[in-house]
Amino acid sequence: MSQSSPLQWARRSAFVNYAVAGLSVVAALVAALLLEPHMHSSPFVSLSLCAIMFGAWFGGLGPGLLATALSVAAFTYYFVLQTGSSEAVPTDLPRVVLLAVAALFVVWLNVARRVAEGALRRSEAYLADAQRLSHTGSFGWKIASGDIVWSKETYRIFGVDETVKPTLDLILQRVHPDDREFVLHEIDRAALGEPDYEYEHRLLMPDGAIKHLTVRTHLAKYESGEAELVGALMDVTATREAQEALHTAQAELARVTRVTALGQMSASIAHEVNQPLASIATTAAAASRWLNREVPEVDEARACVNHIVEEADRAAELIRSVRDLARRADPELIPLDINELIGEAVALVKPEALRHWVTVQLQLASGLPLVRGDRVQLQQVIINLAINGVQAMSTVTDRARVLTIRTEQPESDQMLVAVQDAGIGTEPEGLDRLFSAFYTTKPDGMGMGLSICRSIIEAHGGRVWASRNIGSGMTFQFTVSAYR
Repeated sequence: MSQSSPLQWARRSAFVNYAVAGLSVVAALVAALLLEPHMHSSPFVSLSLCAIMFGAWFGGLGPGLLATALSVAAFTYYFVLQTGSSEAVPTDLPRVVLLAVAALFVVWLNVARRVAEGALRRSEAYLADAQRLSHTGSFGWKIASGDIVWSKETYRIFGVDETVKPTLDLILQRVHPDDREFVLHEIDRAALGEPDYEYEHRLLMPDGAIKHLTVRTHLAKYESGEAELVGALMDVTATREAQEALHTAQAELARVTRVTALGQMSASIAHEVNQPLASIATTAAAASRWLNREVPEVDEARACVNHIVEEADRAAELIRSVRDLARRADPELIPLDINELIGEAVALVKPEALRHWVTVQLQLASGLPLVRGDRVQLQQVIINLAINGVQAMSTVTDRARVLTIRTEQPESDQMLVAVQDAGIGTEPEGLDRLFSAFYTTKPDGMGMGLSICRSIIEAHGGRVWASRNIGSGMTFQFTVSAYR
């Protein structure tokens, strides 16, 4: 059997509306004819107005007008023409007109109410859809009585059936245990009359899932003196998960670029490690000769052993730096000596600089306060900028290849690090794109090094930028906050 089309259904619905309006007037007429012998006056006018009101309420304008026309016609025929003389009919005309006007007024009131209710329903439907699509719920809390109301989306966010009455205890049951004390503090603020505030906390659902909520509230005070806290809460779980995934991806990409940079410097690093190892071997042989004499030279041998220890520590420190740069670890913000950090980074970069006949000069300001940062990440920034500077000077033949790294304190709470080269530089139109992902001026470059540097520095609360030197080359600078 084929299903009815929407048009057919609409026609049937309209037919029912008109039929109900007509039957209502018929019922009013029958009741009036039955009751009239037992009453001093005809009840038809009152009953017909009720029928008209019902028809307009049930069907709208068209059925209401139909009920009005039928009522006026029935009243005229049964209660004017049938009961009065021909001379009395004109005197009853005002009654007919009055019934028609009253009926039309009733129809208008009901149609206006239907329109208002329809607009309200549409508005509520739009609001419910908007809340569902944006994962935003609303709530109200009458502080004096403790009554709480939730929207449908708020029920959905909390995972509670709409038949359940919301209470503070129910809310706290859903709050993550680690955030419960914080949420209680925010509720106390609201109860004390804090006008507007915003905070974020987590929910622990019965199935173990965690939701992240952002809550905004406003304290409304009415003329009666009653205060009500109204607000909205947004489920930002997807946003937080996306941010965490992005952070993880950025951290992994940063590690890959560090490993790539170490790969490019592998020959220089191997040479740098071989130097203390060769020194250890030579010094150990000398110590052996001092001890193998007829009269062992203990003091000379002891000096050799001390030198061996120093060289071994130097090699171990270099290997530790390489291992730290290669490993995967969460950022750890600690107080750091920025000058010491630069020294450790330069120790890794210097062999690569020497291989390209580049001299590294340090102009480090003394007495700088400690900075707040992650050792590995800040070292990565310095190494990236330094390697870029060294590579930028690899084709320079008409001037000295000098890489200058300097520190200064432009503001009391900011430290500045500048890496200046004498390379080929970058065209002015390319300066704004230097720190964009996948932008590179190198034939074999990935275009991620400077982009990662910017992400790291911005995560540390600083900024990084580049500028062309007055003579030749570029200067890359970044700031990092002082430790407080």
